[in-house]
Amino acid sequence: MEKLTILLSDTQLLNIKRQLENLILSEIELTRKQANIAQRYMNKKQTCNYLQISNNTLDTWIKHGLPTIKISGSIRFDKIAIDH
Repeated sequence: MEKLTILLSDTQLLNIKRQLENLILSEIELTRKQANIAQRYMNKKQTCNYLQISNNTLDTWIKHGLPTIKISGSIRFDKIAIDH
């Protein structure tokens, strides 16, 4: 099988890079919307979906200092604090 080489100009490479960035950002936004993360304070399930991690991983991160808030006896997570 022969190898095919495609030569692109710097402008073409920059355009491809921008298109990929836009696609990635769109997918991230769509994933966040699908996870129903519109509110600032999230429960454990929402936080796991937002971070795309398991409940066990979230528990480990809490033990290592992930900020939590207790509201009416329930643990909540501040989306802004997590993003920082």
